[in-house]
Amino acid sequence: MKFFLSVALLLLQLTLTEAQDCKAYIPFEKGTISEMTNYDKKGKVVGIVTQHVSQVESKGNTTTFTVHQKFEDPKSKEELVENEMTFKCIDGEFYIDMNGYIDKKQMEAYEGMEVKLSMDEISIPSSYKIGENLKDGYIKMEVNGGPFPINMTVNVVNRLIVAEEELTTPAGTFDCVKISQDIVTKSIVNIKISSVEWYAEGVGVVKTETIKKGKLIG
Repeated sequence: MKFFLSVALLLLQLTLTEAQDCKAYIPFEKGTISEMTNYDKKGKVVGIVTQHVSQVESKGNTTTFTVHQKFEDPKSKEELVENEMTFKCIDGEFYIDMNGYIDKKQMEAYEGMEVKLSMDEISIPSSYKIGENLKDGYIKMEVNGGPFPINMTVNVVNRLIVAEEELTTPAGTFDCVKISQDIVTKSIVNIKISSVEWYAEGVGVVKTETIKKGKLIG
């Protein structure tokens, strides 16, 4: 009995050691619920996102975090749309699901059509330097079955580790890594915006600023 208990404790210790090799910018524990509030450029609340870590699985050198999201309209208090995102820790690299760069209401408009997605995920390394350029990524969507085919690609480029900062929000104070990037959407009309994101280990995105043509829009 004592022997098996010792083996179980050793395996747990090894698993935790492997997990520590990768900084996960997402809540570590299954069942964790967090809420993010979206504001417009004037500081008015325009949306609320509730995230629930529904599953955490470790296999070999990979830990996978499944997150269920609900988007709400603060005026009606009704859930507008729900989706799931997957984040991964692999060999010291934290990978971010590119589905987060596709508008959820837009996806609802394609219900019943053939939608094909392909992507190259962006990531945050556990070991980085201030001023370091990070890997670019993209998500491409092809829609068939409507009046005409639709092709759209969202490229996340020019990613840069800007700083490490302590950030205080209504939820508390967090130690964050600050990352800037450009988001270029290519479709019928091409759109380019920039964003600055603050990530905290074990928490996720603490704050995001969205900028268009040099002006804050949200």
